Amino acid sequence: MVPVSSLRHIEGFSAKRVAWLVEKIRREGVWDKPIAIDARHNLVMDGQHRMEAARALRLRRVPAVRFRYSEVRIWSLRPKQYGFDWREVTRRARSGDIYPYKTVKHAFPRALPRCELSLAELRR
Repeated sequence: MVPVSSLRHIEGFSAKRVAWLVEKIRREGVWDKPIAIDARHNLVMDGQHRMEAARALRLRRVPAVRFRYSEVRIWSLRPKQYGFDWREVTRRARSGDIYPYKTVKHAFPRALPRCELSLAELRR
């Protein structure tokens, strides 16, 4: 579990997708997938929309799986505009110069587990 306030984006997100996700989570009443984060800086590798949904839902903490960025394969969905490695993604995220929505993709060394946590639990 990590504080939502400690999470940082590496790329942009779709407000429409966040709104849809907020409604889905409210309707189901549970959080069912952890966010994948960089172990050193809490950079969100997978879960930009879930991070924003957590903020909109006023959650204090969310489940997360930590990975060392150096052990995660990354590539760009916009290779003509952006060539990068994990160091450059980290540098930009830490400086606030995040990539546009749908730029960075990750292949994790293990699958993210499912979970089922109540929203009340995540607000505490």
